[in-house]
Amino acid sequence: RQRLCPLLLLSELLWAPALVAFNLDEEKLTVYSGPPGSYFGYSVDFYVPDSHTVSVLVGAPKANTTQPDIVEGGAVYHCAWPATQCRQIPFDNTNNRKIKVNGTREPIEFKTNQWFGATVKAHKEKVVACAPLYHWRTLKDSPEKDPVGTCYVAIQNFSAYAEYSPCRNSNADPEGQGFCQAGFSLDFYKNGDLIVGGPGSFYWQGQVITASIADIIANYSFKDILRKLTREKQTGVAPPSYDDNYMGYSVAAGEFTGDSEQELVAGVPRGAQNFGYVSIINSSDLTFIQNFTGEQMASYFGYTVAVSDVNNDGLDDILVGAPLFMEREFESKPKEVGQVYLYLQESAFLFQDAQILTGTEVFGRFGSAIAHLGDLNQDGYNDIAIGAPFAGEDRRGKVLIYNGYSNGLNTNPSQVLSGAWASQSMPSGFGFTLRGDSDVDKNDYPDLIVGAFGAGKAVVYRARPVVTVNAQLILNPMIVNPDNKTCQLTGFQLLVACFTVRVCADFEGQSISDEIVLKTELQLDSLKQKGAVKRTLFFDYHQSHHYFSIALERQKQLHCQDFLVYLRDETEFRDKLSPININLNYSLDESNFGDSLTVKPILNYYQKGSVTEQAYILVDCGEDNLCIPDLQLSAMPDKDQLIIGEENCVMLIINLRNDGEGAYEAELHIKIPPEADYTGVERNNKALRVLSCDYKMENETRMVVCDLGNPMVAGAN
Repeated sequence: RQRLCPLLLLSELLWAPALVAFNLDEEKLTVYSGPPGSYFGYSVDFYVPDSHTVSVLVGAPKANTTQPDIVEGGAVYHCAWPATQCRQIPFDNTNNRKIKVNGTREPIEFKTNQWFGATVKAHKEKVVACAPLYHWRTLKDSPEKDPVGTCYVAIQNFSAYAEYSPCRNSNADPEGQGFCQAGFSLDFYKNGDLIVGGPGSFYWQGQVITASIADIIANYSFKDILRKLTREKQTGVAPPSYDDNYMGYSVAAGEFTGDSEQELVAGVPRGAQNFGYVSIINSSDLTFIQNFTGEQMASYFGYTVAVSDVNNDGLDDILVGAPLFMEREFESKPKEVGQVYLYLQESAFLFQDAQILTGTEVFGRFGSAIAHLGDLNQDGYNDIAIGAPFAGEDRRGKVLIYNGYSNGLNTNPSQVLSGAWASQSMPSGFGFTLRGDSDVDKNDYPDLIVGAFGAGKAVVYRARPVVTVNAQLILNPMIVNPDNKTCQLTGFQLLVACFTVRVCADFEGQSISDEIVLKTELQLDSLKQKGAVKRTLFFDYHQSHHYFSIALERQKQLHCQDFLVYLRDETEFRDKLSPININLNYSLDESNFGDSLTVKPILNYYQKGSVTEQAYILVDCGEDNLCIPDLQLSAMPDKDQLIIGEENCVMLIINLRNDGEGAYEAELHIKIPPEADYTGVERNNKALRVLSCDYKMENETRMVVCDLGNPMVAGAN
C-alpha cells in the first residue's frame, strides 16, 4: 500500500464539515471570550464536580501556553459562572521530551500545533482533553514523526493530571497506529470509563479505544511513556477494503441490548463505499453489533452522533448527523443542506426507521453538532439542539432546538438561535460545537453552551421556566335570544338581550413564583373584520374589546372573572347566522419577574396563548338552531312578444315561497340586460309584503337586489 501524506488526512479530518423564541433566554447571555486566533470555542462542556457547582470548559486548540518553545500547542479554559473570566487549566506545562541521537538531544514528541483542546469532555470531577495532532517520533534514528494523538486527564478539581496516549508505540506507521489521531472524538460511559476515537489508525480504517480513568491515573509515568494499560480495549485492524473509513470520527455511549450495560456508538463517515455508517459496538469486547448506513454518498453520515431518550420510553435513541447531505428538488441542481437522522429504539436490537430532519440553508452544514439537552421545557420529553455553523446571515451560524414528544422529535424547531458575529477572516462557526443537559443557574431547567471558534467565543444560554396556563371561557347562555331583553343599559332607557362571559384561569410550571399576572385582551365578535358592525359589546364599556390583568396564585383554585355582554338591536346588523366568536388572548406580565441575573418565565410554546368560544343568536329554526330553508322561485314576463324599434314596458312577475325553515339574509338578485332600464317594483296584491329593492352596479353589471326578509320566515309567499 502506498504511504499517504499526513497533511491530506489532517485537512480532511479537521475541516471536512468546515422562530419565535421559546425558553432559551436570548437576552441574559453569558459570553466567554478567548485569545484572538486561538479557536476558543472549538470544544465545550459543562464541568459538574458535585451537585452544587456548575462551570464551563472551553477548548482553544490554537492557543499559546506557558510551555517552553511550544507554539500554538492549544489549551483548555475553565470558566466560572456567572462571571465571564476564564483561566487556562495547566494540563501540561512541559516542553517536548527529548532523547539523545548521535550525541545530540532531539525531541521525541512534537507539541507545537498539536491542537490540544480540540476535544474536551467532563464526567463529574474528571476532565479529559485531547490533542489529536500530537506527533510522536517513532524511530529513534529517523526524524520522521507521526500524528498519534494524545490526551490528558485532570481529577480532583484540577489538582492531579495524567497523560494518556493509547496509540503511541514503537511501531507507528500508516498500517498501524501511526496516524491514529487519538482523541479526535471523546465520550464517557455512565460509569466514568473513557471512550476515545482514533479515525486515522490502520490506513485510516479508524478505531475506538476504551479505558478506565482510574487505570490511567494509577499507571501514569512521565518517564515510561510507552506503558500500556492492562484493561485497555481497542478495536483492531480490518481487511484492506475498510481503509479510509475513519471509524471513531465521532463516538457516544448508550444502552441498546437490554442488559443495562452501555454500548458505544461510533461514526464511520467514509465507510460503506462513502455512504457512511454508524456502528453499535459491545463495550465488553468491542465486537460489532449493528450498523446504520447513510442514504447518500459523501454526505458524511456519521460525522457526529448523539444518544438521548427522545420519546421518554426508557430506551436510548440514536441521532446521526450528515452535514454534507445534498437535497435535489425536481429538476434543480442538488443543494447541500445537511440532514440529521433519529433512530428510535423499540426494544433490544430493534429500531424504527429513521425520522429525518433536513436543513433549510445551502452550505449551512446542518447536523455538524448534535447535543442532548435534557428536558428543556419540562414537558416530560428530552430535547435536542442541532448546529448549522455556517447558516444564517453572513454565515454567522445557527442552532436549532427540536422538542421531543411521544413519537420522536417535532419536525419544526421551537427556537432558532443565531450567531452574533459576522464573518471576517473566517466564519464564526457558531453552533460548531454544543453541549447541554446541565443547569448552571439551578432553576431546574437544563442550559446550553454554544461554541463559536471562528469568533473566539463560547455562549451560555439559560433555559427560562415554562408557565403552562389553563384558561377557559364559559358563556351563559351560549344561545342568545334577541327577544329576551332583560338588561337595561346604564344611562339609557333601553332594554337589551345580554349574556355573561366568564374568564377562568390557573397555571402550573416548575420553578415558577407563587403568583403570576396575565395581561389579557377579550375580543367580542372577533371574526368580523375591521370596520364591520360588531354584534355584541361589553355592557360597561360599549366596546367590542377590553384589556385587563388577571393575578393568579398557585395555592388558589381556578380564578374566574365575569363580564356582561349585550346584543345590539337587530336593526343594526343583518348577520344572525354566523357564530359570535369570543376570543381571549393572554400573555405573561414580565414586569415583576426576577432581578437582572434571573431569567424570566415564558409561556408554553405549545399553547396558543388564546382561547375561543362561540355564542349564537337564537333563530326560528327548531331545537338545533340550524336553519334549513327551502326557497322556491318562479319568474315570467307579462308579454310573449316585443316589437323591435318601439319602447316596450316589460313587467317581470316573480313568485317566491319558503317551504322550509327561516331563510336569513335572503335576497333576490336580478340581472338587468344592457338593452333595458329598471323603473321600479309594483305590488299587485295587497296581501303580499312590499319588497325593498335597490338598483346597483356590481363589476359593471347592472343588478336589482331585493331584501326578502331577515328571516324570510317559514311559509312566507
